Order: sequence, then C-alpha cells, then structure tokens
Amino acid sequence: MRRILVLLAAVTVAIAFAAPAGADVNLSGIVAFQTYMVDVDNPAGTADDGDLDWTLDRSCSRLTINFKEGPVSARYEIRPHLTSYVRHWWAAWNFGAGTLGIGQTYSPEYSCITSTRYGCGSLTAKAGDPRCSSRVPYVWLGLGNLELGAVEPNIPTTHIVAGGNDWDTSMPKLVAAYKLNLGMVGLKFFGGWQSIEDCVVAGSTATCYDIDSHVLGVTATVGVGRLTIKGAVWTGQNVADYGTGAQAFSAFYDAASNSIRDSDWMAYQIDLAFKVSDMVKVTAGYISAESESDRAGSYEDPIKQYHVNAEFTLAKGVTITPEYMVLDYDDITQAGVKTEEKKETYIGVYWQIAF
Repeated sequence: MRRILVLLAAVTVAIAFAAPAGADVNLSGIVAFQTYMVDVDNPAGTADDGDLDWTLDRSCSRLTINFKEGPVSARYEIRPHLTSYVRHWWAAWNFGAGTLGIGQTYSPEYSCITSTRYGCGSLTAKAGDPRCSSRVPYVWLGLGNLELGAVEPNIPTTHIVAGGNDWDTSMPKLVAAYKLNLGMVGLKFFGGWQSIEDCVVAGSTATCYDIDSHVLGVTATVGVGRLTIKGAVWTGQNVADYGTGAQAFSAFYDAASNSIRDSDWMAYQIDLAFKVSDMVKVTAGYISAESESDRAGSYEDPIKQYHVNAEFTLAKGVTITPEYMVLDYDDITQAGVKTEEKKETYIGVYWQIAF
C-alpha cells in the first residue's frame, strides 16, 4: 500500500512539473490528524465500549494539483488511502456559454454544510447532512448557476428482491443543482433521480423489478456580521439505494403482492459559525432525520447528530480544533417493535496543516 501511495505522489509531482509552458499549475495539500476518545453507549445487554482514535484523517488529508490553460481546467487529488486513493480526477472545458466536464468530483447535489471536523465530517451523512453521492464519476454541463449531470448509478451492496442475483442498469443517475445569490442569503436547490433493476435470473429467464430512488432539497447560507448560519431541508425516496450514506431503510420487496415498496426520508439541519477573532472561530450544529418504510406494521428509524467545536488558527494554514460530537442512532421501530440503538460520543482534538 505504501509503495502505491509513494508512486501516486511521485506521479502527481511529475505532472505538476511537466505541465506545458504558460499553464497555470498549483500544487497544494492538507495533512489532518485526529486525536479523539470514542465512547460507544450500546443498548442493554451489550457492553459499552471506549477506544482511542489517534490516527491520520485519511479522508481529508490530500495532495492536490489544480491546472488551468486557456479554456481547459483540471484537478488531480490523491489521499493516503481510504476506500480509494483518488479523491478528484477531472477536467473541464469552458466553451463560452457554459462548461463541459468529465471525471470524478463532487456531483451537483453534494451539499455538505456541517462544520464537524472528525472524519472530515463524513459521519454526519448518516444523520442527514445532505452529502448525497459526494465524489462520483460523471459527465456534467454547467450553464451559469445551473449544473446538470449524468452520474454512474449507485448499485446497492445487497439485493432487495428475494432471489435477486443480477443488477441491471440502462441509464445513468440524473442530477441537478441551481445556486441563487440574494445578497446576504445564498441558496442551493438540488435533486437527483435514479432507476435500476433488481433481477432474478434463472437460465434464459429474467424477472426484473424497478428500484426507483430520488433526493430533493435546499440549503441556505446567511451571513450576519461575524455569524454565519447554514441550514438544510431535504427529502428522498429509497435514499440508501440512491447512495447518500444516510442511515435509512432501503426499498422493500413485498412477496405477498410481488411488488416493491418504497421508504421515505426527511432531514433538517442547522449549523452556526461565529468568528470570535482572526484566530478563533466557534461552531455548533444539529441534524435530525427519520426514515420510514412502507410495509406492514410500523417501520421508523430516526437519527440525530450534534456538535460544538472551537477552531484556533496558530498560523496561516495551521489549525487546532477541540471538538465534542454525538451521533445518536436513537430507537428503531420494526413491525411496531421499538429497539434501542447505540450512541457514539467523540471528544478530542482535530489537527490540520494546509500548504
């Protein structure tokens, strides 16, 4: 693994120095480290747990090359391995009336607004931060404040239909976002739709069932002096199958009617950041979400997350952030039976040097 990382870093630097004369090339990066105690409060009957997380944040740490020459721009970004080494790999062409882009980067409906630092804020997706599909391979068209994209479909890790053994895709996931600047208020409307098929293949016969999913929401940012307020409201259908990373029910196969039943999702969020001085910023946030499944009996699964931290800037690019965060999985109700779930508490310090 180390050899691969060294090779990727070497290639990144080589690309930077081999750029054509006249091209604008910028090499930058982030090294982030987290030193936290993680306490897990498990339901009755299961022992609680507490562990030290003293490790490189492999999600946020990265080495980045930004390239621009005439109407063409690009970004190449690697990290010290998480689920993959590559964070961003894309190129875009500005043709005057708009921009055509290809590669892997944030899709239009990526709208993360949390100020949580642990894990690069990744845990908040489970509780409802509208990260949606995050960095994905796709083709996009930017027209002013509007961005449209065709994304590689998300394929669930397990089949939904009883006996399902093959996933079929015939069209990409379609996504869009529109940004609106109203002075002190910035709005972003986003949405996405995906349709895939879960098939039962037996010999020369295939019986397929449509699994349709979508997300739809809006984020808002308001600046009032030293205070920045961010909020989000979004909803969706079968968001676990869409690929948001949220804790939610998937679509459900109803054997009695031989049909697919959907699950619904709704999330609300607020995030506050107050700049005390050039050296100190305090943030706090809260997210609440719930998933409901359309099947016999009551199926509900709420979840919430909240945090507070203080970011101290010691020098340009150098920050140390003490943080307290809770991810509460709350109680899950299935067929009318309520079961307590775990609660995770993160207390520690997030270290970051950007260069």
